[in-house]
Amino acid sequence: MYLCTRNLRRADFVSCWSGWRTTIKFRMTERNYSIDILKFVCAVLVVFLHTNWTFQQVFLPFTRCAVPCFFIISGYLLFDKKGIRPERLKRNFVHVGWISLWASLFFVVWKEVTNLVSTGSFWVPSVESLLEWLLFNDAPFAFHLWYLFAYLYVLLIVMVINKYNKWMLLYCITPLLLLTDLAFGKYSLLFWGWEPPYIYVRNFLCVGLPYFAIGTLIRSKTDAFVSSCKKDLLIGGILLFTITSYLEKFLLIYLDKCAVREHYLSSTFLSVFLFLLALSVKSKNKSLISTMGEKDSLYIYIFHPVFIFCCSGFFSRIHLYDYYLYVAPLVVLGATIIFIKCIRRMRIIKE
Repeated sequence: MYLCTRNLRRADFVSCWSGWRTTIKFRMTERNYSIDILKFVCAVLVVFLHTNWTFQQVFLPFTRCAVPCFFIISGYLLFDKKGIRPERLKRNFVHVGWISLWASLFFVVWKEVTNLVSTGSFWVPSVESLLEWLLFNDAPFAFHLWYLFAYLYVLLIVMVINKYNKWMLLYCITPLLLLTDLAFGKYSLLFWGWEPPYIYVRNFLCVGLPYFAIGTLIRSKTDAFVSSCKKDLLIGGILLFTITSYLEKFLLIYLDKCAVREHYLSSTFLSVFLFLLALSVKSKNKSLISTMGEKDSLYIYIFHPVFIFCCSGFFSRIHLYDYYLYVAPLVVLGATIIFIKCIRRMRIIKE
């Protein structure tokens, strides 16, 4: 900058200033590819979570951190220190709304076809299932799409919070929402002796909103969070809360109070520590995994149930199902990724 400004010609000065400003802008928007890697890891964990395989129950407590991590990432990336620009919120809402629409249409057709083949009749949703979809995001045509609808609800709520600057109120109620998830979810049998349907807590209110809020809170305190957290400490925290997740499960099984909802107190801390580790690593080099995390993680989430169904049927027909059960998530993941690459080449989905 100094050498450039020594020449008093205006054109040279403007040229130098523009180059310096471009460099600063590039540095400010430099991408942390570790977050993209975490997105891919979470997508893989979702596949392991939903696929029926030999070791599904063994991995179950750890895989439950995947969706909370997705919400934390969303909150972190949308927030900008003091809030979220309204136009950015609206743009994100339209984008997710469009994805939710075509994913819903795809799975409605998929549901009708599979139901027609298996039962000989068309599938018709009940009024109760439609109400559960409206109130608790439980899509009757595809169980996993609750995440997309929960995210849409979260964005609507955040629009109001952002408009009236009620972020502190959101941060105050976040622990209450997380405790509600525990009290009426995994610990419902222990606390109350009865187990309400898990969709009452696995929704926008008890999962989407609090974890999105955690992401925005981390963003607002990024420097303090990251600078005070060493990688070894974060890795130790991940190991610790993985172990305590399993301890919680074994304790509830021992007490015969293990509810269906597979989300523990330790799951929240495990999700946060995983995300903080991704922040602290700060990978600036693009890789195959980070590219897949950036471009494919959402599509892996959307399409993997199709390949759970197809792979299970295929290996059953060729009488290799017992062997397939040992590697099922990897087979499903590979088939889903190949499918995504194919439809991207056909320009059905964007790069």
